[in-house]
Amino acid sequence: MTERHRASRQYHDDPRGYREAPPPPLARTRLLSPRRLEAPPPPLARTRLLSPRHLDEELSSRRAEMRRIRGDNQRLADEIVSLRQTMPRLKEDLQVSSQAVPKLRAEKELESRELTQRNLKLEAELRTLEPLRQDALHLRSEASKLQSLKQELAAKVQGLSKELEHQKSESQKMTAMVAERDALCQELLQAR
Repeated sequence: MTERHRASRQYHDDPRGYREAPPPPLARTRLLSPRRLEAPPPPLARTRLLSPRHLDEELSSRRAEMRRIRGDNQRLADEIVSLRQTMPRLKEDLQVSSQAVPKLRAEKELESRELTQRNLKLEAELRTLEPLRQDALHLRSEASKLQSLKQELAAKVQGLSKELEHQKSESQKMTAMVAERDALCQELLQAR
């Protein structure tokens, strides 16, 4: 059985048959020098000594940086608090909306079914109206033929009415000529 940081024993051609295997490379611990365990020296100790004015400026800039970081941390903490306060309400809204989604899907599905049924009914009505449409087209063509025939007959009637008027005027002339002939015959008889 392997323990922490130990490899299993391996079989070797050895009088005892087994020997302790070295630990795997990743499990080897690195020895740290005592220097590394200590905190790194502050940046001021590494450099040469600065004047008090520079030290004051460095100190004031670091304090300003610390104030800025503290303000940022405060803003982040306030945001976290407000987010934690709004989280239950958002969870409730999410739950309500997740419950509303199936209802909306069911409504949409019902509406689509109704539309398909209405569409099928309209298609059936159109199929039943197709013969009537054909009849209407046939009657329309018949009506246009009758209209053209009516126009032809109206033109013929107009021509015949003109001819009739001409014949009437001719017959009136004929009656006038007959009357003149009769008058001439009477004169001729009297003159004889």
